Amino acid sequence: MPGQATLSSVSLSQSSVTGQSQPTGTVTLTASAPAGGAVVSLASSNPGAVQVPATVTVPSGSTSATFRIDTSTVSSEVSSTITASYGGVTRTAPLSVNPPPLAAIYTVTSPVKGTDGCVLGPETDEVDCVLDAKASTGFIDRWIWRYWTVEGSPIGHNTADPQSRPAIGTRCSFFDNARGGDDAQGSRYIQLTIELVVQDKLGNRSAPVRRALRLYPNRLCGFSY
Repeated sequence: MPGQATLSSVSLSQSSVTGQSQPTGTVTLTASAPAGGAVVSLASSNPGAVQVPATVTVPSGSTSATFRIDTSTVSSEVSSTITASYGGVTRTAPLSVNPPPLAAIYTVTSPVKGTDGCVLGPETDEVDCVLDAKASTGFIDRWIWRYWTVEGSPIGHNTADPQSRPAIGTRCSFFDNARGGDDAQGSRYIQLTIELVVQDKLGNRSAPVRRALRLYPNRLCGFSY
């Protein structure tokens, strides 16, 4: 006669996940579950971050069953221990929940030139395009912008607001040695590169994301166009 089934193990499909993920747990018995099934008790040591059902049933004649694990969004790494108990035996498995990764995502839009275009003016310290980084991910404390017309000579600003405008100031020297071209409508522009890095409160930073834009001088800073 086979021995009475007890709990052999509890295992997880992943030991480290990002919040809102749903990894799977598996409980395994030492022998087939009896008639009526084996009801295994489950618990999480940190239910605020990791939620498991109160029980999972191993069907009669089977040796294992799976259960879904729900996780919450966290602002820093959180550890939890998942405990399974059956037949006088308890087994555990660790699970770490991580915050969403820092990622810089943004658009640049001018009311006059549309996407990826900016117009200088009416004063030399004003640019009409909006830098919109609301789609960036992670627990962001600062949006750090840099922009340049010549590689190696950037200016920029950082802000706690995901929306802002380029702050060129009154420095017409920003455009020295700048290069440009003509757009599809024949309007001349200067090539402007914008870069965004996002930073959390611990000082962790995302990878920089750059994009090339068209900046229309609007006859300012000595430009004839």
